[in-house]
Amino acid sequence: MGGTELAVDLVVLAIVALAALRGWRRGGTALVLSLAGAVAGVFLGGALATWWDASSTVLLIVAVVVGGLIGLGVGRRLADALARRGDGRIARPHLLERVVGLVAHGGLALVLCVVVGAVLVAIGPSGLGQAVRGSSVLTATAAHLPTASQLAGHVPGLGRVVAVGSTS
Repeated sequence: MGGTELAVDLVVLAIVALAALRGWRRGGTALVLSLAGAVAGVFLGGALATWWDASSTVLLIVAVVVGGLIGLGVGRRLADALARRGDGRIARPHLLERVVGLVAHGGLALVLCVVVGAVLVAIGPSGLGQAVRGSSVLTATAAHLPTASQLAGHVPGLGRVVAVGSTS
């Protein structure tokens, strides 16, 4: 491992640590419910789009994005409603809420670092792409995440979106 790969690993670990610290301070219910709402919205949007017009890939993409955004908003509203006390203030997170926040925020930051790393490998400068490819943290994390083609069978219509985006 060269110095550049080590620098990428240190930057990724610093981002994850900062996100985890933020999660510890804020708690994790809002993030977990927002992500759950977004995932539910993606599934519902995909199902509705394929039911409405099974051959329209554009409709599918729009329905999945809009469904995900609506689900994200609903999840966030639910989290806000759960977090408020009778006097209108948001309660200070307790220990379990802090641990959920630490794990959820840190995990999401790590996944987002993998996504940004994949984009850098695909369209970034070659030297940076090589450093990202050599990053042991990003490589180990990516090895444990499902690929788009693995998820395609679980989200209605996603197989078409993956096929449209493929380079082969």
